[in-house]
Amino acid sequence: MLLAFFYEKKEMMVIKKERFIGLRVTETEYNQIERKAKKGKMNISQYVCLQALERDIKIYDGLKEHTRQLARLGGNFNQALILVHQGKLNTIDIMPIKKEIHAIWLLLNKCASVSRV
Repeated sequence: MLLAFFYEKKEMMVIKKERFIGLRVTETEYNQIERKAKKGKMNISQYVCLQALERDIKIYDGLKEHTRQLARLGGNFNQALILVHQGKLNTIDIMPIKKEIHAIWLLLNKCASVSRV
């Protein structure tokens, strides 16, 4: 079996899995493992392997929304800077932007600390 991992540069690293481990579980255990694997957006094999190797599995719920919020904030700040460079604005009050960034940072930390599979 081959597993592919994608990195930021869209490069693909292929890891050849050569060994097979069979596992017997009850229906209840299977359903619980399957539910947790789906929550982690992985298949059962990946989930069980990560758990057996004692690796943390974290789910970042709401990350897309916080990322969009941060992108909008950056776009607004960039537009204001352009107006300053053009001479249409003299100064920018960055305190509201700083407060908003801090609020997003707190939300992201909350997502990272609470959501675990």
